[in-house]
Amino acid sequence: MSFHSRIEGERISADATRHLLRLDPSKYARGLVSFTPSANLLGDMVAKAGAFVQKPASYEAVMRVFRYNPDTIIAIAKGQWRQKSGMAPVGFWAHIPLNQAGHDALFSGEFDTTDPKLHFIAAASEKPAAVYHWYTFMPAQLGGGFALALERFALPRYKNVPMYCYAANAQARAFFLRSGWKEGSEHNGRYLEKLLHLQPPELVESTPLYASYIAGAGSKRLGIRIGTGVDDLLLAISIRGAAFVGERFLPVHEDIDGNDMSSTHVIGYVGDNPAGTIRIRYFANFVKLERLAVLPQHRGDKLASALVKAALAFVQRKGYRRVYGQAAEPFLPFWKKHGFRQRIGTGITYLTDEVYYEIDLELDAPADAITPESGAKILVRQEGLWHQPGAFEEG
Repeated sequence: MSFHSRIEGERISADATRHLLRLDPSKYARGLVSFTPSANLLGDMVAKAGAFVQKPASYEAVMRVFRYNPDTIIAIAKGQWRQKSGMAPVGFWAHIPLNQAGHDALFSGEFDTTDPKLHFIAAASEKPAAVYHWYTFMPAQLGGGFALALERFALPRYKNVPMYCYAANAQARAFFLRSGWKEGSEHNGRYLEKLLHLQPPELVESTPLYASYIAGAGSKRLGIRIGTGVDDLLLAISIRGAAFVGERFLPVHEDIDGNDMSSTHVIGYVGDNPAGTIRIRYFANFVKLERLAVLPQHRGDKLASALVKAALAFVQRKGYRRVYGQAAEPFLPFWKKHGFRQRIGTGITYLTDEVYYEIDLELDAPADAITPESGAKILVRQEGLWHQPGAFEEG
């Protein structure tokens, strides 16, 4: 077996060490777009990649996987590019989401990387048991596309999902080792020396993102915590006041709308400085994310994305599967990046001139969701601190 990859160049310096799942697309992928390729374009890309691979998968095999789960292949191009064969360079990243049988087969040798069988592959709506990174072809001028292609693996669906690949050559292996991959992989008591594995950040960090704030941990470190008192409510309102009322001239009574006391307020920090917030409002079988605000001086610190990811992880742990929101048109790409889908319609207009669109997100059911059977000790712990002993417990 071999990982079908070709890496012609990258914007990451040769001596840099950066986790692939932590790359900021706004920094590394400026001017690039990701999209699902057409069948004709996919054929062109597979042909180009096949020139660098000793045992490439056939076009028919790639198309069979692609038709079964279109999310498996991500094409990368410059922003003004159009899907016409033979034009500007196009890169792609192909992966195979494995179900449990596929995960086992990868280590037993039953999984054929040149002709993957569909019964080993997770469906588009299914949380995979593992991810096998299959094909990579990225021309030098599109090297930053790695950040864009791998952005989706930060979604809740891929939390704690192990990832694997084989490096086709020394150049690819060096790149992967600089990017967070580790040599050797083990599963079900079997060890494969040449199979690289990538630990998602969630596996390395045992503390949930929504409880990641640590006082004095560093002036630039991002941290998140759940508001638990009136002081946190006032903190959230003051941040929103600076971002909404003071900057965008939103009427105070529109921001303080009477729903704050029945909501959860997530507070984001840069170092020890409160710098952002998002509000979670609860309904019977869904939650609404709203009032996302970040102070102007910290909008380049990725805090907005951290707040959204923390809020999603928090409500997912509480057992919610459906998330609703309303997004102004300029911010739709931001929310879509986090998995939200825009509803069909003309949108709605409030006091401002901006048009807002309804957006939805379906979350996977976590294995550790809080339920009445979670245990008496866990159910009396402080919100967002279910992972550690509470005030009524010893130690």
